[in-house]
Amino acid sequence: MRKLIFTAAVLVGLSTMAFAQDGRDKGQVRTPEERAKKMTERLNKDLSLTADQQSKIYALNLEAAKKAKEAHVKGEKKVKADRAAFKAAREAHENQINSILTDQQKATYKELKAKRMEAMKDRVKKKRGA
Repeated sequence: MRKLIFTAAVLVGLSTMAFAQDGRDKGQVRTPEERAKKMTERLNKDLSLTADQQSKIYALNLEAAKKAKEAHVKGEKKVKADRAAFKAAREAHENQINSILTDQQKATYKELKAKRMEAMKDRVKKKRGA
């Protein structure tokens, strides 16, 4: 179950920058609509999306958030199969986002993803070292 949740979190995390704390309780979970809106806002802030790009990316993010929630609710135990499915879904999501972005936005997005991955690796190292 934890691996499934972690995989879903990675899917969402790769689509957005780390969320700033907004005063919510840690145990409170966002709805798929809230998550999609927050992810789209973050990308808009970082990439200066057009209105058309915003609407298309919001739709993609909403679909991904709903799928992640469904997978979490099911709580399937097939970890390796789920990991492969989540990886494929994440890659498809990334490809769809890249198809919407301009070349300059793609380059910036790639840099942002690399920074997020480094930050995530640092957090894991810090957590294991503590």
